Amino acid sequence: MKRVHIIVEGQTEVRVFYSILVPYIQSKVENVYIEITPIKHSGGGIVKYSKLLPELRNHLADKEKIVTTFFDYYGIVEGHSYPKYKEAKIDQPNSKVGVVILEDALKEDLALKGINTRNFIPYIQLHEFEALLFSSNEGFEFQYDNSRVLRELKEIALRYETPEDINDSPVTAPSKRIIAILDKQGEKYEKVIDGDAISIMVGIEAMMEKCPRFRVWVETLILKILA
Repeated sequence: MKRVHIIVEGQTEVRVFYSILVPYIQSKVENVYIEITPIKHSGGGIVKYSKLLPELRNHLADKEKIVTTFFDYYGIVEGHSYPKYKEAKIDQPNSKVGVVILEDALKEDLALKGINTRNFIPYIQLHEFEALLFSSNEGFEFQYDNSRVLRELKEIALRYETPEDINDSPVTAPSKRIIAILDKQGEKYEKVIDGDAISIMVGIEAMMEKCPRFRVWVETLILKILA
């Protein structure tokens, strides 16, 4: 049986991916066991590279296990000291290029440290998990009844070519937009509960159709399992 370990930022991603990603992969691949865990030493969010490194080393010591990540690009800051941070997020204004630099740098740095990366698939989400929720209006329409909330959420999606293009500012990241819109109407975004419910209604197929980077990650993971 093939084994996969996905390291994510927090409990929202754990719950959502057990709801939508695991069943999807298992529908495509037989005899696969998938475990999803939040980053160790994290209260829900990215940690310094020095704290992530031992976790990756320990998982990749099992040469039969496929290891992948799901981190938010905008959440990685200079103080986290990730390999090639300056080249990716300071010297490079295009976040779509920068995120690839960070992904490649993770794998390169592990290899330089003598860690076997044959089964490692680094993935950093543009720009965070909540961007996937904008792949379809069905999730928001299921979860919220307020017409103003629904109109404003729909308008956000219409302004971008794909949900992954919704920008990565700490103020205007997808989750911050959802929170701000709901707050204006006296409602709250419950990240774990709402995120899971909306994701299930949107469906992973819609997310993959609208979000090309996310689709490539899922397809790459499936191909690696089948290899």
